[in-house]
Amino acid sequence: MNKINIRKFIDREITPEEALALTKINGLQLIELFAVANEIRKKYCGNKVHTCTISNAKSGRCEEDCKFCAQSVHYNTNVLSYDLKTKEVLSEEYINAEKLGSSKFGIITSGRSIKKGSKDYSDIKKFLEDTKSKGKNIDLCCSLGLLNKDELLELKESGMTRFHCNLQTSVGAYEDIVATTHKIKDRIETIKAAKEVGLEVCSGGIIGMGESWEDRIEMAYTLKELGVDGIPINILNPISGTPHGERKHLSMDEILKTIAIYRIIFKDKVIKIGAGRESILKDFTGMAFLSGANGMLVGGYLTTKGRDSQEDFNLIDSIKKLWE
Repeated sequence: MNKINIRKFIDREITPEEALALTKINGLQLIELFAVANEIRKKYCGNKVHTCTISNAKSGRCEEDCKFCAQSVHYNTNVLSYDLKTKEVLSEEYINAEKLGSSKFGIITSGRSIKKGSKDYSDIKKFLEDTKSKGKNIDLCCSLGLLNKDELLELKESGMTRFHCNLQTSVGAYEDIVATTHKIKDRIETIKAAKEVGLEVCSGGIIGMGESWEDRIEMAYTLKELGVDGIPINILNPISGTPHGERKHLSMDEILKTIAIYRIIFKDKVIKIGAGRESILKDFTGMAFLSGANGMLVGGYLTTKGRDSQEDFNLIDSIKKLWE
């Protein structure tokens, strides 16, 4: 293929067709792609590493049949299951995240949704109100499934500043990962409702589930159209017992190429590396931050233990030195 002028995308928007053409880059021009993505990150986002600490606030027994998820009741994964953590436990975790220096603290619950009128909804609302009344120093984010506009507005007024709802993959490929229990339009409607009430939205997906490059580009432009504020890129870490349990890991160049192309598409947004950072990227984590990433989860994930939090912040110091 003819060599692509990648640098032209530093100062102008890239079309879906042009983004798809970048997926065919290989060899030495990959290094140029990573360098341009890093230059865009620096120009539009600066040298801040955005961090988020999450609480797996309610685990397991999820009625949805997402094929990648260890928490689905449809699969035998032996994941730890428990009811919603108490307000006291969540408050302690919030304080620990604050001490660590995280930018955000996220409450993540399993299940289709935490609906208004339930005890779980009331308890989360009370936690948000109490934390807000004390003068929160880090933003409060929630991932509570498929909510409506009234619920999102009420939670915003209680103290939630950002709502998380991943698309996971493209509209076209969604039925390949969630066969029966809900549709991607349910997620899109939740994201639209969150934006309508003035919440920031964090939404991305998982790469490595058998999707095509076309699917990854389609997902990116759907997210762009929805106006999301942060884009987490998770790398599938196959979990035994799920339908994706035997999949092979993506190659490093494919992961880094995805991050770089997303940075070119989302010039001024936070692109956050989530699941798979320690287990799959490993020694290539630094390269992810030289290829356009500028955010990461610290202190562990949902059903997978992360690195020690202090090690994560030591890594952040190293990233900042790489950026200098």
